[in-house]
Amino acid sequence: MRPRFLGKKPPLVPDPGQRVRLRAGRGRWRGRFRAVSHPYTDASGVVVVRVAEEREYQDALREGRRTVGEAWPAKQMEVLWPPESG
Repeated sequence: MRPRFLGKKPPLVPDPGQRVRLRAGRGRWRGRFRAVSHPYTDASGVVVVRVAEEREYQDALREGRRTVGEAWPAKQMEVLWPPESG
């Protein structure tokens, strides 16, 4: 069953900390990632968001350091909904 948004669509671009899944080669989806930046435009004009694997995200939070992530095209990611509560 798909979630209901009371007339609203799910967000297209994640906020930092939101869970996302990424479209990889051959149209396959990879899960268990977190957005770690706001969207920005890279040098080639593509809108990207920095993402990190879930484990790296949790380790960085626990250790009080910045998360190591990679830029991923925003059009090749999907925000997982609903967001985690708490």
